[in-house]
Amino acid sequence: MILKGSSFVNKLPAFICMMLMSSFLQAQMKPEKNPLESFLDTQFWLGLKMGINYTQAFPQTRNTGFSPINYSADSLQKSYDDFALPGAHVGLEMNFYHRGFSVSFQPAYKRSRYKYNSLLEWQGENSGNRFETRYDVEQRLDVIELPLMLKYDVIRSGKIRPFVMVGGFHSRILAAQKEVEITQIDYSSGNPLTSNGGNTSLGVKDAFKPFSGVAGGAGLNLDYWNIRTVFEVSYKRSLTSATQPNVQQNELASLGETNDEVFLRDFNVSLSFVFPFRYIDSQFKAY
Repeated sequence: MILKGSSFVNKLPAFICMMLMSSFLQAQMKPEKNPLESFLDTQFWLGLKMGINYTQAFPQTRNTGFSPINYSADSLQKSYDDFALPGAHVGLEMNFYHRGFSVSFQPAYKRSRYKYNSLLEWQGENSGNRFETRYDVEQRLDVIELPLMLKYDVIRSGKIRPFVMVGGFHSRILAAQKEVEITQIDYSSGNPLTSNGGNTSLGVKDAFKPFSGVAGGAGLNLDYWNIRTVFEVSYKRSLTSATQPNVQQNELASLGETNDEVFLRDFNVSLSFVFPFRYIDSQFKAY
């Protein structure tokens, strides 16, 4: 028994050394994390964003300036042209990125434009004794838009990185301008005679109010040197009305002009140039 115990005691240091050597070799064989990946795991980007937009005005509740007696009010409804006029936006893009996900705050000055028309008709006892007045309206709306988006990079490596995004926005009204072109058509002579009834331009900021909504889209990040170029396409839809229909504009009251309860929907195409706060030097290249 003593000999066996002595043999075990003598072999114990050698056994411990073998275990330590094995652990050391396993640690050496384990691949280390790429320092570039660690460096780029978290990053803050800041830059300039600009683009164009096309707006659709969707009337939830329709309103008219007149109360018809012997005909339906439906004939006084406005006809809207969807996504007909280009607008523009410019602002900042601030992105906080961490392992594929980005929180992006994009405050911007934005001009939205949409148009609609309405038709008023007077008709005498004789069907040929008819007079029409057509109103073609262009509505311009200037806002400060405050979007907050969550982005996810579908591909996290390489020069081109596609992403998807979802979020919401809130818009504050800066100004609103309405341009009205009036056209008159007289049928009393047998042949229609068209004349220009004049143009009217007026500020209608009081007829609009702040509104909020949701947004979604997709895009591409292109990295080179220390600049990231972001191409983005998004769709925004207001969940609250942008108009205050009860506000009457005295200048247009005689024309029967009043706002519908309008919700705005728009497509946006944007281009951004952003720069990292953690500088990427010659050792840590972006690709």
